[in-house]
Amino acid sequence: MRQKVLFLWIVFLFFIFFQDAHAIYYFPSDEQIKEAIEYGEKNKDADYISFLSEWVSVSGDEYEWAALNTKFSIVAYEAKQAALSSRKLTETQIFQLISEVEDILSFRVVLYGNSSGFARDYQAVLLYKNKVIQPVNEQNDEHARPANLGIRIPVTYRATCRYDFPNYLIEPDEEVILVIVSPLNKERRFVFNLKEMR
Repeated sequence: MRQKVLFLWIVFLFFIFFQDAHAIYYFPSDEQIKEAIEYGEKNKDADYISFLSEWVSVSGDEYEWAALNTKFSIVAYEAKQAALSSRKLTETQIFQLISEVEDILSFRVVLYGNSSGFARDYQAVLLYKNKVIQPVNEQNDEHARPANLGIRIPVTYRATCRYDFPNYLIEPDEEVILVIVSPLNKERRFVFNLKEMR
């Protein structure tokens, strides 16, 4: 009886700690890459936002958003695009996709402002365990296009920016906060719980 109780406790603890345990994959296994491809192919008809919802954080105003491009999400998205064209990703394509984001956390951010160059001088940092991490690459959208938010006046512009940070400083199952700062010190914060992502 005692062994049976011990066995049940072990099974219970396994399910508590490992059943929903996720973390972004810095070094995806062949099985995880296969899972990403299957996710992309299975969800080929999903719209962009619902397809990437696992990797998206929405700002407090609920219309600006940021997406974390993980190796899993990138392979899944490209598998989706290939499936829409009745193609399959090749091993070479998969290797190239994964190598493009080696050692970085790459974020795409959609922001809105009142001129086409509003995002030109924006800055980004990543907050992690009370540390500030600077980006290794910033690509601010200097030519934002007019956006239709259902508001006629004034004209609003939509910018898409990219910020890359080194991942070797960050554990793959922790929380990070992407902070975007305008030249007038307006902050936009996007929270990413990495343990809930792949």
